Amino acid sequence: METYLKEAFLKKKRGNKMKKTWKVFLTIVTAFVVVLLVACGQGTASKDNKEAEVKKIDFILDWTPNTNHTGLYVAKEKGYFKEAGVDVDLKLPPEESSSDLVINGKAPFAVYFQDYMAKKLEKGAGITAVAAIVEHNTSGIISRKSDNVASPKDLVGKKYGTWNDPTELAMLKTLVESQGGDFEKVEKVPNNDSNSIIPIANGVFDTAWIYYGWDGILAKSQGVDANFMYLKDYVKEFDYYSPVIIANNDYLKDNKEEARKVIQAIKKGYQYAMEHPEEAADILIKNAPELKEKRDFVIESQKYLSKEYASDKEKWGQFDAARWNAFYKWGQENGILKEDLTDKGFTNEFVK
Repeated sequence: METYLKEAFLKKKRGNKMKKTWKVFLTIVTAFVVVLLVACGQGTASKDNKEAEVKKIDFILDWTPNTNHTGLYVAKEKGYFKEAGVDVDLKLPPEESSSDLVINGKAPFAVYFQDYMAKKLEKGAGITAVAAIVEHNTSGIISRKSDNVASPKDLVGKKYGTWNDPTELAMLKTLVESQGGDFEKVEKVPNNDSNSIIPIANGVFDTAWIYYGWDGILAKSQGVDANFMYLKDYVKEFDYYSPVIIANNDYLKDNKEEARKVIQAIKKGYQYAMEHPEEAADILIKNAPELKEKRDFVIESQKYLSKEYASDKEKWGQFDAARWNAFYKWGQENGILKEDLTDKGFTNEFVK
C-alpha cells in the first residue's frame, strides 16, 4: 500500500509539473501571437496612414486630351503628383464649363483661357490663373492657300467661321481694322464644328480661328495647303495667355502649400515634355488611346508645342503682368469690359 501511495504521489507530482510546463509554454505562445498581431496591425495601420496621406483631387481639362495637356499626364505618369502627396484625377469637362466647376468649388484646378476669364472676373468669380501652359498666344487665322489670305485685311469678302462670341468678334474687328480692312464686309458663317479644318477643306467657310499647335499641325498632316497668321503678330495686345491653369481662390487660401506642390509637380511635367517631346507624346497617347492611330501627328504637334511652353524652362508658367494687363485694357477700351481688371486674376506665387 505504501508503495502504491508513493507511486500515486509521484504521478500526481509529475502531472502537476507537466501542467505547469504546458501553462508556461501556452503563455509564451500566446504572448508571441499577440506581439505578432500587434506588429501586423501596426504595419497595416502604417500602410493605411501612408495611403491616407495621398490626397485625391480633381483637375478638369478644357477639352479632350491634346498636347496642351501633355505636361499634366507626364506629371501623373512619372509620379510627380505622388511625390507632392496628391493623387490628381484628370477629368474631361462635363456639360458644365471647366471654370464653373472651379468657381463653384467642385474642383480645385482646371484648364481655361485668359480671354474667357475676363467676363468671369468682372462678375467677381473666385478664380485665379496660377500657371501659363504656353508662354505666348499661338492662336491665329487659318485659310486655304488658294484664297490668298496673307494678312487680316484679306479677310474682307471671305467667309469666316465664327462662334458668335462677343469677345471673339471684337478681336476680329480690331484685327481686320488694324490693317485697314472693313470688318463689316467679312462674311460671318456659324462654326459649330469641333474641328475647323474639315469645314475649311470642304468650303463651308474660308477662314477660321484656330490654335496652330493642334489644328494647324492637323491641317498639315491631312495635306491641306494652308496659310496661317498669328494674332499677336498684328495686334500686340492679343499676345495674351491661352491656355492657363486656374484654381479656386478659397482652395488656394486654405491649401497654400498643397497648391504650390501641385503646381510645382505640373511644372516638372511640362519641363520634361520640353526636353523629351517624343516620349512625352507617347505618355499622352497612353492616357488617351483614341490618339494611338494619330501618333505621327501627335508627335509633330508635341515637338512644336514643346518649344512654345516656355523659352526658359525654369520660368515655365510665369505671367508677364504687362502682357496680362494689356489684353484687359484693350477689352475695356473696346467695350468688352466695364471694369478695370489691371493686375487681377493671376499670380506667380505658386509657379516660381
